Amino acid sequence: MAEAAAKRRVAAVRRARFIHAARLSIPGMTGTFIWGVITGVAMVQSGLSVAQAIGMTLIVFSGTAQLAALPLMASGASFLLIGFTTLLTSLRFMVYSASLSRDLSKLHPRLRAFAGYITTDSGLAVYQTLPANARRAQRTALFMGLNLPVWAAWQVGSLIGIAAVAISAPERDLAYLGTLAVLALVAQAMRIRFAWPVVAVAALVALVGVAWPHRAGMLLAVMGGVAVPLALESWSRAWMSSR
Repeated sequence: MAEAAAKRRVAAVRRARFIHAARLSIPGMTGTFIWGVITGVAMVQSGLSVAQAIGMTLIVFSGTAQLAALPLMASGASFLLIGFTTLLTSLRFMVYSASLSRDLSKLHPRLRAFAGYITTDSGLAVYQTLPANARRAQRTALFMGLNLPVWAAWQVGSLIGIAAVAISAPERDLAYLGTLAVLALVAQAMRIRFAWPVVAVAALVALVGVAWPHRAGMLLAVMGGVAVPLALESWSRAWMSSR
């Protein structure tokens, strides 16, 4: 009986942690929902069928990767180019995985895979600010509470965007809304270290390569955007160590 009572207390703590984290995720849910609507519109406007768009939003679940892949898919780019571009735009998840390994490494493989699938930028940002002395089970509940509602907001927003275009205005060109969504995210990220040189290099390469075949300009712009902060960070560390 004592063991059962202890399990109930643990379960109650986990639920409380999850609910608390879900409340903290509300600001991220709002922005993610709007972005999901815009991406849903962009998917259908880029030529995907309703079924393909729904499959993409459920399986891929990465607005950055989806918006990077859509123009390449619409232009008939090769599968290799599309895959490489989406890989580059998703490299940050490798960093996320490393930062989460301490808390999630002991989970069942299926639950760990699910946790990786629902990881969001906004959820992880809040998660990293939480106390590090919480028990692993409690931190898992916090992680799920921060990310699962954001995942749901994205899916609902994407489905609404897909349905809105399919039902009301399939002939109108609204794909530009996806670009506007990315610009809004870039504007918010301009406060991050090295953001200005990253944007400058990526924009310059994209403009120079706008007429290159197979969207090669976009691919090189992404590569330049990834290379710049790595180079600047390396230079910054070398300069600090030499002082």
